[in-house]
Amino acid sequence: MSSGTIVSVEDSDTDFFALQHALKVAGVTNRIERCENGREAAGYLLSDSSEFSDRASLIVLDLNLPGLDGRDLLQRIRAQDPERTVPIIVLSTSSHPKDIDRSYRAGADAYMVKPLELEDWETKVGQLAQSWLKIGDRTGKRVPLPEGNNATHHANQLSRVIEGEVIPRLLLAHYVSDWVVGDDRPEFVVGEQEVSEFSRLLLAEDFTVISAYVAAMRAQGVAVGSLYVSLLAPAARRISDWWRADRCNFTDVSVALSRLQRLTRDLAPARHPTTH
Repeated sequence: MSSGTIVSVEDSDTDFFALQHALKVAGVTNRIERCENGREAAGYLLSDSSEFSDRASLIVLDLNLPGLDGRDLLQRIRAQDPERTVPIIVLSTSSHPKDIDRSYRAGADAYMVKPLELEDWETKVGQLAQSWLKIGDRTGKRVPLPEGNNATHHANQLSRVIEGEVIPRLLLAHYVSDWVVGDDRPEFVVGEQEVSEFSRLLLAEDFTVISAYVAAMRAQGVAVGSLYVSLLAPAARRISDWWRADRCNFTDVSVALSRLQRLTRDLAPARHPTTH
């Protein structure tokens, strides 16, 4: 695990103390630097030309901050750290799909709604931060896994982050459940080979190729919701399995998931208020 500084950008004393407790319970011993607003964080993180990763190994960012908003701060950070050498976890009270979507598009590596109970801070926030501290070194690439049981434990942790956080949040953010309900087109079923082929495209090809692949399926009459449930979500799980088997590094995983999110956003039907 990286021994660098964790930067918490948080204006709430209660939430900052909960974060400190959660990290301690998770066994994270890194120094924690707190910035109470966006401008203070910008001054600390973006003030000079030194290596960005020298100032932080992980950033835990609230969105609703006084002064410089967390959403704008996230964009500024990624402008200075385009290689995403430092993971950013957005930890916010907002569960609004637009905030989730905008945060991922701006460069967040994870998004979690702040828990209400301290126990949930321990089991969710602490473990999520621990996982991201272990994922990458200063080059932005995955650190080789330790040998033995620890390697399996760490791989399982990341898999849970992908399957337990990223996939459901994509589904919720884009109302996939609404797409499936009431769709009278035939159910779309794909085999293991098709899921693997699509997963390889997500890892190796540019977005134009991936988009064309999905467009071809849509041209055959495949419903959007069925496409997501039968192909996109299984592909995310397949890629996490390949990561556990050391067939790709975490940078590859991150890029592939970003492409999946863009696909989901592009496929989302327009939602208009119903008027009577």
